[in-house]
Amino acid sequence: MLHDFINWIREDLGRFTEDGLSWSHQLHQSLFMWNIIEGTHVLTIMFFAGTIWLIDLRMLGVAFRNVPLSTLNKKVLPITMISFAVMIMTGVIAFIGRDPMMYYHNIWFRLKMVFLLVALINILWFHYKVQKSEHEWDTIPPDAEIPAKARSGPALWAFLGAIVLLLGTLPITGVDLGMIVTARMALTVVALVALFIYVDGRTPSIPRVVKLSGGISLSAWFLVIIFGRFIAYDWFYCEKTDPGSLAYVLQECAAYQDTSVEEEVFEEETVIEEEATPEGEPATDAAPEDPPPEGEAAPTAPDAEPAQPTTGQEG
Repeated sequence: MLHDFINWIREDLGRFTEDGLSWSHQLHQSLFMWNIIEGTHVLTIMFFAGTIWLIDLRMLGVAFRNVPLSTLNKKVLPITMISFAVMIMTGVIAFIGRDPMMYYHNIWFRLKMVFLLVALINILWFHYKVQKSEHEWDTIPPDAEIPAKARSGPALWAFLGAIVLLLGTLPITGVDLGMIVTARMALTVVALVALFIYVDGRTPSIPRVVKLSGGISLSAWFLVIIFGRFIAYDWFYCEKTDPGSLAYVLQECAAYQDTSVEEEVFEEETVIEEEATPEGEPATDAAPEDPPPEGEAAPTAPDAEPAQPTTGQEG
């Protein structure tokens, strides 16, 4: 049902006449508008992510340790909210104007939406639950020192090892691309968990629930941006994905292929109809002329021009 709704957005939303174009096709075929929308979307992502990461790093106790969280929050929150509103608005327009069906059946877009939902839930959890006790951890005590055991340890080495493996897992001939992506995602999760354990040990004065919320926010928005950039690559487009593979199933490529076949058949039928009745050809279904009355000779065609005599026939 959602597939049909997305297809309706692409083909029918904003099309008021039978021969008209939908808003999706109009925007995609415009010379500058879609590029302006996409560029604005990317710029507002930078503003939003940059300001919210300042808050996340302070919640983790990694940066701005001498600045109260409430003070930092008041400084950057207006920029964050405005950027978020423009980012969502331009994102929706870009979704409609590019190709909604391509986005819907793209594994990277689906992962982006999953982590966007995680990030939004985390925001609600922080503002309505975690932030209620802000007065207890708003400032970090000046004498808060990093425990000696937290300066290094297994978590740090696990993080570094996962990063080395993550950077070293280059595509290998004969190995399924889906397996490589799955392995990289698993290593990313290991690296993030190890990094959080390491940071948690270095900031004992900040409640763990605050650091957990900051870590989820930092990671979720980072993955939203990464997966959003991956959409531009055709690694897992349905046309290039093997039927039966995990990516093929997760992207619902069967429904996408059915829609593509229907569009091709419709286009072929339209071309055939246009070729069958070329412009300027007289209609073939004109009524025949009435036969002459009985006893009256049928009109004859005008006499043809006499042939020119050849040599030897003059006279």
